[in-house]
Amino acid sequence: MKKILALFAFVFLLNLSIPAQEQVVKSLSLDEVIEQALKNNLDLQIEMTNPEISRALWDKSAAIFVPTLTVELGRGSTTTPSSSIFTGADIEKADSGSLAFSLSQNLLFGGNFSIGLDNSRNSTNSRYSQINPRYNSQLTFNLAQPLLKNFGLTATKRNIYIARNNRDKSIFALKQSVIDLIYQTEEAYWNLVYSHQNLEVKEKSLQLAKDLLKQNEIQVKVGVSAPMDILTAQAEVAARESETLQARSQIQTYEENLRRILNVSQMPEAIVPRDKPQFNPERADLNQFLLKALENRPDIGQIRLDLKSRNIDVRYFRNQLLPNLQLTASYYTKGLSGTPQDVDFSLLPVEAAAGTIGGNLSDSLRDALKSLYRNYSFGLQLSLPIFNTSARADLVQARLNLEQSLLTLKKIESTIYSEVKQIIMDLEITAKIVEANRFSRELAEQKLVAEQKKLAVGLSTNYLVLQYQRDFSNAQIAELKSLIDHNLALSRVDKVRGTTLEKHQISFSDIFPKSK
Repeated sequence: MKKILALFAFVFLLNLSIPAQEQVVKSLSLDEVIEQALKNNLDLQIEMTNPEISRALWDKSAAIFVPTLTVELGRGSTTTPSSSIFTGADIEKADSGSLAFSLSQNLLFGGNFSIGLDNSRNSTNSRYSQINPRYNSQLTFNLAQPLLKNFGLTATKRNIYIARNNRDKSIFALKQSVIDLIYQTEEAYWNLVYSHQNLEVKEKSLQLAKDLLKQNEIQVKVGVSAPMDILTAQAEVAARESETLQARSQIQTYEENLRRILNVSQMPEAIVPRDKPQFNPERADLNQFLLKALENRPDIGQIRLDLKSRNIDVRYFRNQLLPNLQLTASYYTKGLSGTPQDVDFSLLPVEAAAGTIGGNLSDSLRDALKSLYRNYSFGLQLSLPIFNTSARADLVQARLNLEQSLLTLKKIESTIYSEVKQIIMDLEITAKIVEANRFSRELAEQKLVAEQKKLAVGLSTNYLVLQYQRDFSNAQIAELKSLIDHNLALSRVDKVRGTTLEKHQISFSDIFPKSK
């Protein structure tokens, strides 16, 4: 029965090992993995659209200062039955046509300026129309400028300022996403490194158990050892085979996690990490780390931009409490021309011969442009809300939002301070753990070698040798795990300080050129 189970386990392991040997392997360094993640990660690609959306909203807000050209073209005809001798016809007919141009421009300090040119042609069948057809032209300049409420750059450019800050915030958010993605990639890569090296340790430990089993079988055959030693070695081999299978499964899990980050789930090659964890103790200075974090962290950059937007809101809504005093001014010139007609005034009770102006449309337009007939007007309009409750509520809300942003900034600064202290502590602890585990592994190896020598001369037992083998394997894995933890702590240092891109010599403008 035992032989059948052993044969089944051998066939099962053989079937597992064949695909692994046939599968094509792709060896990647950490820098290559990071580069591929920045190019292919879907979450990052989604995040890259946000600055573009914010930029479009910024452009939309700035469009209020783009001049507006309006062209109006019209034509009409009326037919009116006569009800008076002054109509000049039994059935009066009139035709009209118009062409108007206007250009309007919003001003930086809240006003609006417009210029317009109106041209019209009117004709009628009335005998009393002295100029028929008649051409009218008018050139108009209009200005409306608030003097209190809605006056100033903050009132006019508030949405532009906020849209620009939101765009910069989205760039900071994208930078934070890049930093987070790099750390996730590093974490997945080092975990995969750990799983491969862990498998190597497990396989070596399994081989040591198999070698001891062969020695026991030989010693039992020659009568030096008892059959019980074979059973003990066989049980340990089976246990270590189980651990080896678990280590292989762990490789698949970590590799799939890295594939997901790289967006290469369909890639047929197996990913094998090329880099090995290094032990580089780093001496940390709290003040330097803290200053670096406050200077480079994207999250604190976002809240500072949010504070600028809240300050803009407070200034804007404070302005909205002022009375609405508006200056209006208008200047316009007219032109008139047409075909003079002979009018019989004998039917009218009073002879009134009006002067005639001859010419065509170009003549009336010329007179309007030459300002032959000048007209102007100006005035002030004052509007006073009785209670202005809505504006006061808006100002209260803006001040509360500003206070919230200030508290959020303090909270982030406190969080950064705690994170910096924690990462310095992690660096020191992980470095000490690496040194302790390295010393423990060296001692475990020395103890195993000594115990194997004792077993060779009959001064030890299989049980002790197997135990020392397991202790040595565990010490190797503990040292490896502490090395991985130390390398991840170094990665967290850059994440906490906001220097991840600098460490890997990555230019953010290369990732997102439109951030310039």
